[in-house]
Amino acid sequence: MTTKTDGRRRWTLAVGVVLAAVVLVAVAFQGAPRFSGPRMFLPPAPVRSQAPAPQQSGTPEPRGVPHEVRIDLSWLLVALVILAVVIGLALLWRLRRRAAPPLELPPLDTVGVAETSETHADQGPEPEPEQVRRGLERAAEVLAEPREPRDAIEAAWVGLEEGAADSGVRRLPAETPAEFAARVVARVAADRNAASRFLALYLRARFSSAPVTAADVAAARAAVEALRGSWSVGSAAGSRARDGGRG
Repeated sequence: MTTKTDGRRRWTLAVGVVLAAVVLVAVAFQGAPRFSGPRMFLPPAPVRSQAPAPQQSGTPEPRGVPHEVRIDLSWLLVALVILAVVIGLALLWRLRRRAAPPLELPPLDTVGVAETSETHADQGPEPEPEQVRRGLERAAEVLAEPREPRDAIEAAWVGLEEGAADSGVRRLPAETPAEFAARVVARVAADRNAASRFLALYLRARFSSAPVTAADVAAARAAVEALRGSWSVGSAAGSRARDGGRG
């Protein structure tokens, strides 16, 4: 809530600065203000009859004309407009370049809560190890290819999602593909920490503007390798448990 409120305040401030700049531009185009001398209107004096003054020959002397006092403030208006525009652009640039807030990832152990609340007794079929193994192999192949780091991590996670989709586990209507893949991984005795690391790397590469480097690709590759090893162990243990139950 605080982040949304701060964002609204910043946008309101930026819009106010831009509106002020527009007003200053309009005032600047009206021209500089002009100040004339004081104008005093006095009642006319009584007319007195006088003898006509003798006419003077030659050109009459020019009478003094009051000069208008002009104060040129156009430079000040232009400076204020430029300053307002610069401040507005700086605020907009800062809002656009502001780093996205860090993503808060829920614990991987609680990924399957939605399914257990809807079908408490029916947990659904167990994931097929072969399909999930193929998804992990596809992710490892993508991470080994020469790609841009962000694209490599996203494509690797898509490979894991494809394996989860073919695993036989039902995807819930409210689940995203990433949540579904994470839940499939959580259904087995796999390395939960490795799955959480891989999921965090994918979410940052997919939804954050933070830079993704080769070190992130190496971390994703290590997480996938850990998942491949732990998945094989977990699937073997699950097979032994099922065989024991049948016996």
